[in-house]
Amino acid sequence: MNRNIYKSEQGKKVIEEYYNGILRNYTAYSFEQVFVDTDIARTHILKFGTIGKPPLFMFHGSTSNSATWLGCISYFINDFTIYCVDIPGEPGLSEAVRCEFTTDEPVRWITSLLDNMKIDKAFFLGMSLGSWYSMNFALKKTERLYALSMITAGGFAPMKKSFIFKAILSSMLGSFGKNMLNKAIYHKTAVPEQVMIFQTLAATHFNPIMEPLPIFTDEQIKNLSLPVQFFGGDHDGLIDSVKTAKRIKDNCTNADVHILKDTGHVILDQFANIYRFFMGISM
Repeated sequence: MNRNIYKSEQGKKVIEEYYNGILRNYTAYSFEQVFVDTDIARTHILKFGTIGKPPLFMFHGSTSNSATWLGCISYFINDFTIYCVDIPGEPGLSEAVRCEFTTDEPVRWITSLLDNMKIDKAFFLGMSLGSWYSMNFALKKTERLYALSMITAGGFAPMKKSFIFKAILSSMLGSFGKNMLNKAIYHKTAVPEQVMIFQTLAATHFNPIMEPLPIFTDEQIKNLSLPVQFFGGDHDGLIDSVKTAKRIKDNCTNADVHILKDTGHVILDQFANIYRFFMGISM
């Protein structure tokens, strides 16, 4: 699974330089770049806010990095210490090592991350792949979370075969193929230009995860007493979010589930609701 995640060293440099440029130009809130050694990989984190507030960990989606969260910091900065985590093996600044999804590596990675940061318990916010990491951890280490919010989520339904076909086809059809793929991902969501530029760079220089994410069983989900929130789009081109929502609602005893109309895989307008969900949790 740990093949080269970049197509070349030059491509790696191009992506890292663009990401660093985004961070240099971000001026809305001050942040600290932290590197944490873990059992699996050296991990890069953007830390916002002051110590002493409840910790909130944010885990981005596939083929992305913690720049994903820069637009939502304002919702949480006053009440949380925010840790935006670059998932190892993705195009961020963490070590280029991917966890083996079918092993204990994903749980070991987050466990050692929290342990080495001396954080016993935290709120988790995940997006797509980051939701899978977060839920997988929550199922095995429930006592380490106050609550979990997921913006789209892998692990509840397989990736749609139609998206896999479009992803393969897009690599052969140039700009037309990329536009087709973007429509499947974003639907009608307005996406910042720097995100689209980054996605173009990633498509050129980065080897994304091709392995399917393990699917959580009903029995696993039913054993989760943690407060869980989920947002999915009814036009999600990657995953059946309607099926995902039903499985969460039917099996989780403490679930807040939302299917958004005329919405695709990328959801960028629900952070106020996520904030209210977290603030309603007793600690």
